[in-house]
Amino acid sequence: MRLTTRFLMACAAIGAATGVLLIPANFLAFAVSATVPLVYAAFLGVWLLGPVVAMAVLRRPGAALLTMLIAGIINIPTPAGPSAIVTNLMVGVALELGFLVTRYRIWRPWLFYVTALAFETFYAISAYTFFNIDDMALAVRGVFFGLMALSAVLFTWLGLVIAGRLAATGVARGIAPAKRAAAT
Repeated sequence: MRLTTRFLMACAAIGAATGVLLIPANFLAFAVSATVPLVYAAFLGVWLLGPVVAMAVLRRPGAALLTMLIAGIINIPTPAGPSAIVTNLMVGVALELGFLVTRYRIWRPWLFYVTALAFETFYAISAYTFFNIDDMALAVRGVFFGLMALSAVLFTWLGLVIAGRLAATGVARGIAPAKRAAAT
């Protein structure tokens, strides 16, 4: 894979926009994650927005990873500090994995949704102790996980809409591989 200047600049632009969007998200996350986990679960999908846009517009390996690296660097001044880089890289890697499995040959919307939901599921399992899920009522647990899934789907959809509009302007011309006709 060639890393052209156009590809790097597109990732940087999407990453910068994502980073600016995540600044208030990081402040909100640190304010509510321990005290109001349902609010946190409802907007957790916002971290998927940038890598979804990058992958959908650029359709090249590494787009989500590079985009989220830039976003993480921009978020160092937030309460997350340098861990923002690790968190954002984790999201970028997670989104890349869904496409790596297909060797970056499938770019259908369903793969974005499956990958986003798989990541949110893994994240929910890994954060189980932090959120004291065992201490929640069964109904609250269901709402918590439901909000996480809904948030992942909503922000993936929004990312695909934004990517579609960006692609329609021609910003990825010469960066993204040409789309092949769908097989019937």
